Amino acid sequence: MSLQTTMEQIREYDRFSARPVTEEQVLSLLDEAVWAPNHHMREPWRFIWIAKDYRDKLGETLAKNEQSQLLALIQEAAACLIVAAPVPSDEREAKDDFAAACCLVQNLQILAAASGIGMSWHLPMRFENETFCSATELQPNERFVGVLGFGYFEDHWTSKLEKRSVRIDIW
Repeated sequence: MSLQTTMEQIREYDRFSARPVTEEQVLSLLDEAVWAPNHHMREPWRFIWIAKDYRDKLGETLAKNEQSQLLALIQEAAACLIVAAPVPSDEREAKDDFAAACCLVQNLQILAAASGIGMSWHLPMRFENETFCSATELQPNERFVGVLGFGYFEDHWTSKLEKRSVRIDIW
């Protein structure tokens, strides 16, 4: 399958099968995903693996009515990973670091899809729930890049999407 075909087939799935995704599988994908572009090769990211036995406890920290999508992702995905990025005092460096970490997540999503693994990406904001930040050990000088849920698709999407268009403004 070509890279273009893989990218076209990436979808945000909220239903995964019961088939497990192991920590080793995700680590293998991360080994490749870290080749994301980043300024001065700082590698501005940190990963937090959410073990299966910790998910219920973590779920208790979320407001069930306001954060139901994040709660479902944490409880239902076969594997769950948090990506955090530093927030340096220099505003430009902070933006660069967040952008680099987002590139890493996109790399991870493409690599997972090429391996037949789906990924859902949720971006909670720190202000939404300090208890959740504390429970995941997000540091005061970090921000979430995403809570990532991995799994094999329960049902595969077969319909063909329309080609996306690119718009360029010329000045």
